[in-house]
Amino acid sequence: MSQEHKIPDNDQKRGRSNLVESILAQFERDHGIDLRQDPIALERLEEAAAQAVNELKSQPSAEINLPYLAGDSSGPINWVQEITREDLESEPGSAVGRQASQSPVSRQSVEIPQRSAVITQSLMVISIGIYLLQMATQFLLGQDLPAGLGVKENTLILQGQYWRLLTPMVLHGSLIHLGFNMYALYILGRRLERYFGHYRFLSLYLISGLAGNILSFLLTPAPSLGSSTAIFGILGAEGVFIYQHRHLFGDHFKVALRQIVQVAVINIIIGLSPGIDNWGHIGGLVGGIVFTWFAGPAWKLEGLSPHLELVDQRSEQTTTGVFVILGILLTLLAGAIITLRRTG
Repeated sequence: MSQEHKIPDNDQKRGRSNLVESILAQFERDHGIDLRQDPIALERLEEAAAQAVNELKSQPSAEINLPYLAGDSSGPINWVQEITREDLESEPGSAVGRQASQSPVSRQSVEIPQRSAVITQSLMVISIGIYLLQMATQFLLGQDLPAGLGVKENTLILQGQYWRLLTPMVLHGSLIHLGFNMYALYILGRRLERYFGHYRFLSLYLISGLAGNILSFLLTPAPSLGSSTAIFGILGAEGVFIYQHRHLFGDHFKVALRQIVQVAVINIIIGLSPGIDNWGHIGGLVGGIVFTWFAGPAWKLEGLSPHLELVDQRSEQTTTGVFVILGILLTLLAGAIITLRRTG
């Protein structure tokens, strides 16, 4: 029968901090990746370290299991490490525990296309540039001209200004609003664009933003703007991508998928606060999920070990077809809503 080993609170905090620093150092030595630059990965690591420290109260060892913690040209990196109570007293940055063997898929010489995040960066430049224009017109003309012309405003959409179902994606209401969305786009977009490719990622972004603004148009009369409709679509797309490629991640995919769901749920709960267009978020999330389910990457390992190759089974033509079909369906939905409200 195991007995609980009392670890003072201060020692727990210090041990957790030492453990995180040691794993960060090991990860950078082994893979050349600084996880401090990836807040999502860093948050996952800190949560796993806290759980491991808690488990060490009642057992001599604990396992840190972080599937899909990062990725390199060899594929996803699944970090699994066994630690003991003695590791909590080690110096920050020193080697700790015993690292379990990595997933065979993640350590095979499988080349992933090395794509730059050109679409993500371009979307950020466009959004920042338009926000500067918003501030300039407000200063020079006394009114936010881009927002006046492009915000999602139901009454004006019913009058025929249909572009307002798309233009909110590049408009923002404040510097904080812009900063938060650009930060999320930078973190999520760079990774997903690498896997999706430029054309597919841009298609995902547009469909998600359009779906979010249409659902907002349907369910809330309040004006809205912001790229978070499309960013929620990226979050949903990553969840679908991980689920559809669970054969590459093994059982570890469950943890990664659960964490993505938790992030989405937490942000939707936060979206219940006044002034946040939660229906737009939900619509973008659903749009991203549907698009990726039918048009996202469908990787398959081909060849014989160690000469394996990841081949995308979905062609660019499939992506175009799904994009067109979803675009038509969303346009028809928006048209039906407009017609019913005009005649109602």
